[in-house]
Amino acid sequence: MSFDESVGKRLGIVTNLLQLDEQDTFFIFVNEAISRANLEVFVFDADDLSKDGCVMAKRIDGPITYEIREDLGERKVRVEIHDFDLVFLKKDPPIDASYEYLLKTLLQKKIPTVNHAAGVLGMGTKSYLENFPELTPKTFYSKTIKKTLESIKSIGNSMIKKSDSSGGKGVKHISYNSGNFYHYRYGKEISLSEEELSLIIKKYLEDSLDKTILIVEYLLSAPKRGDKRVVLLNGEILGSYIRLPDAKTGVCACADNGAKFCDPTKADYEIARVLRPHLKNHGICLAALDLLIGKDGTEYLSEINVFNPGFCNLDVVHPELNIKKKIIDMLCKKMLARGC
Repeated sequence: MSFDESVGKRLGIVTNLLQLDEQDTFFIFVNEAISRANLEVFVFDADDLSKDGCVMAKRIDGPITYEIREDLGERKVRVEIHDFDLVFLKKDPPIDASYEYLLKTLLQKKIPTVNHAAGVLGMGTKSYLENFPELTPKTFYSKTIKKTLESIKSIGNSMIKKSDSSGGKGVKHISYNSGNFYHYRYGKEISLSEEELSLIIKKYLEDSLDKTILIVEYLLSAPKRGDKRVVLLNGEILGSYIRLPDAKTGVCACADNGAKFCDPTKADYEIARVLRPHLKNHGICLAALDLLIGKDGTEYLSEINVFNPGFCNLDVVHPELNIKKKIIDMLCKKMLARGC
């Protein structure tokens, strides 16, 4: 797809360049975008937005790679935020103060975004899983230390998570047995006093965007199989793969741990069907579902990622999908539909 030669368009991509890893699809998306006729591509982060509605952005004029990403911070230009025809939100959680300000500014100025800024704000924490108790493992949602401790005791073997945790950060495996708490480090069980655990919980609650902790039943079979990630485009499944857990921590923290091919199942399609109206109502075009497996083989929903779905691994296991073309085509269509 190319644009009418008489009408140029501006695409802004929001990301933190210094947080990108070598496998991030930012690079293939940017390089695909700059290949399109009459499309100007700019990159900026949330804290590049000033109070007067302008951003200091880097215009991308040629192919970029992971090795030169730090150089993109040089020679920035000043661009008024309303001059972008569309802003591609490709920034990892959490939603800090600067990101929240950017999202609300984009909403106020009615600038089209992918995903929709209101949708990112509305579905951007794990607390949204509370809408789907039939799809998730046994889960409690807590805003106090007392309820969190009670929930851990009730479940017995659990994962506690900040509602805006990501990449394996803000997540701990905690168990309760015979009146004692334990946590785990590199597979070793370590005793934890109630006071020590309370301090951890207090910190999680303070740091979490919506001051919420999830206490989730620990599925013993999940670390062995790994997370299944199911990637969605406009509510439809593009493909899926297994993210392999870290050998030491057992956490599927990032793409560096590898991935393997895994076709979506009938159960995956049913979960996507249930979520589809929610995604549509919130303007979420790109999403990923993380699924854990129970010992009976049931797939449980553990996360809805509306920030930066795992296209890098999907591109590896499903090269026939040509992800970069598919996604940039979608962005271009949205820009063309905006008064062109």
